[in-house]
Amino acid sequence: MNLVTIKELSDFLKVKPSTLYSWVHYGTIPFIKLNGLLRFDMDEVVKWVEGSKAVPPKAPKSLKKSSNLDIDSIVKRAVESVRQGRYNPAKRETSLDQGLGKED
Repeated sequence: MNLVTIKELSDFLKVKPSTLYSWVHYGTIPFIKLNGLLRFDMDEVVKWVEGSKAVPPKAPKSLKKSSNLDIDSIVKRAVESVRQGRYNPAKRETSLDQGLGKED
């Protein structure tokens, strides 16, 4: 067990001592309290740092760009559907019968 002080750990991690106190308060970093004095086991801190490595998030499959679903084709289809009379802006509704040339 290799115990270090706040000052030693702040130098090692390159953070302010106040940041370490905050991390201790919220239980973010492993620590030991000896008669009111904060100490840190360097072995545990090194493991904590290694476990804190950021992993790049994977994009959901639905958001990946597909050759037939690019933004231009989606916008083009939306504009065409409005122009073909499927949407009545005056009534703010869509109608399946609209634009089909109903017979009287």
